[in-house]
Amino acid sequence: MKNYYKILGVDRNASQQEIKNAFRNLSKKHHPDVNDGSKASETIFIEVQEAYNMLKDTSSRQTYDSQMKEARYSQADSGGSFTQQKEQTKVKKQEFNMSDLEENFEHFFGFNPKTKEMSTTKKNSEKKNPIDTTDLFEKFFKR
Repeated sequence: MKNYYKILGVDRNASQQEIKNAFRNLSKKHHPDVNDGSKASETIFIEVQEAYNMLKDTSSRQTYDSQMKEARYSQADSGGSFTQQKEQTKVKKQEFNMSDLEENFEHFFGFNPKTKEMSTTKKNSEKKNPIDTTDLFEKFFKR
């Protein structure tokens, strides 16, 4: 998580006016028109804009502060960095396996797509279609 206070060069307890002044000074210094299109200055300018947009009003600033506090506590608990935690929470993708596809098809539709035979679990059931909604339809629309 980016530290917007550090980007603006202000203390965490800075007033709204101090944040505004820091933003104006940095914006003037790193504006693309002033720096002849320097990529480094442009990157800093964008980060300063982002930081100021987050810290300029008290409600978004409070939200940001609580997120920073939460990130700091979770980082201290795990002993790892914030990026390591972020990577650990990513969902792992399930491997694609063609034999599983046939099994899933058979389980869902009640027959094997290659042999066209009914599966053993569906042979015992009364309905041929596993998605049969006849009972539900009759319950609500029966005259």
